[in-house]
Amino acid sequence: MVFDVRTQNEKTSTPFRFIKVTVSSSVENHNKYMEDFRVPHFVLHDFSDGEESKVIRMILNYAHIPYDVKDIDKDDYILEDYPFYTLPMLEINERKLGNVPSICRQLGWRYELSGRTAGEDSEVDMIAEKTFEARMKIKNWLDHLDHREDHECDDSCDSHEPVRLLESYLLPTIENILRRNRSPWLISDKMTWCDLLVCCLFNPIIYHCPQLFDRYPNIFLHNKRIAQMDEFTGFLYNVREKRFTPPPN
Repeated sequence: MVFDVRTQNEKTSTPFRFIKVTVSSSVENHNKYMEDFRVPHFVLHDFSDGEESKVIRMILNYAHIPYDVKDIDKDDYILEDYPFYTLPMLEINERKLGNVPSICRQLGWRYELSGRTAGEDSEVDMIAEKTFEARMKIKNWLDHLDHREDHECDDSCDSHEPVRLLESYLLPTIENILRRNRSPWLISDKMTWCDLLVCCLFNPIIYHCPQLFDRYPNIFLHNKRIAQMDEFTGFLYNVREKRFTPPPN
């Protein structure tokens, strides 16, 4: 007997979406209605390149959650319309939520990408906040690496200062966490949203500056593992094969 499970997204006049699930089998000639689920209606607001909201889209894609996207024109938008005057913004049933770590924290809680305990969640937050802080400091350099549209080079595009910043604390800290952990992930034995945030930061750097990660093989392997997951196809660079030699003592 072969079962076929189908889901169907239905928009309604309410702020929610309904997902209807039907099951049919090889020995029955009719579809049997099983269950429907009410899920929040998500609308993601960001600029057209979507770079800052990438980790949010990855979480929603991983959870197979439908969402709408509203592209914001950089030359024609009202900053005061967005929480704390920042983008991206996620509308959840018409409630506006800003700040990438805050958005990820809620989505992680909803879709089992948070820690299992309060202690693990504190570790997730700690890693995520330091990662996001570093990203904001080197954002212009990251845009430079990826040749972003409308990017304007300045002194921050020189690689020495961004690399020095990353190597001053974030890269060695993340490398040590991964080395100590017995699982492939940063916290406990499951992937959390901070794994995705860390991956989004380092992925373009690994692609464009692979030699930097000779000293950080666990970060390289962590990034490669996530980049190869089917749910994240199209979001990340494919991490190239590389054989590492242990750094000199």
